[in-house]
Amino acid sequence: MQKAIDKMAGLSSYRFSLHSGFTVDERREVISQVEGEKEMGNTHIKGEMVNTPVDLYYLDQTIYNYDSSSGKWLVIDSGTTSTEDLLVSELNPLSNFRFQSIDQVERVQFDEIDGADCLLVKCHPTVESQFMECLWKDFEYLIWIDYKNSTIPKAQLTAANRSSLNTTLKISVGFSDFGKNMEIKAPTLSSTSG
Repeated sequence: MQKAIDKMAGLSSYRFSLHSGFTVDERREVISQVEGEKEMGNTHIKGEMVNTPVDLYYLDQTIYNYDSSSGKWLVIDSGTTSTEDLLVSELNPLSNFRFQSIDQVERVQFDEIDGADCLLVKCHPTVESQFMECLWKDFEYLIWIDYKNSTIPKAQLTAANRSSLNTTLKISVGFSDFGKNMEIKAPTLSSTSG
């Protein structure tokens, strides 16, 4: 499993879809639902976050965010490499797979994901993110590993809220187009989102 996680972290590019939300007393709330692509540290995501449309580029420490109410691109010079941490899951879904330690790894079954034979494993890691650890506990991961290519085409995590026992976090992510050539460029600022 660690070999696949390390390989994913070393990939030059990939596409992803991410859905995150939480459940409170059987009521589901969506945090984000985005499609994205990453290449050499540059990222583009499009979808919805907290019931608001989002079309965002993160290139060379600069954020380009399409403001649908004004119909214009907002340009924010972050001046720091940690800006990506503000939208950790959405801009870098692999950040969810940084573990301090991994306990209780269990092989669940074999599945086919997008034509690839995958081994589904379940584990209960200690996550590296202090932000996640501060709010959530009892992390459980389901990770589908394409054992032929040592990649992760699909993963899901659930966790319990530390202060509200009836609140559960769920993040599902799918990965594809590993190592494919993608040109992620800044949007033309006079154009509309697209």
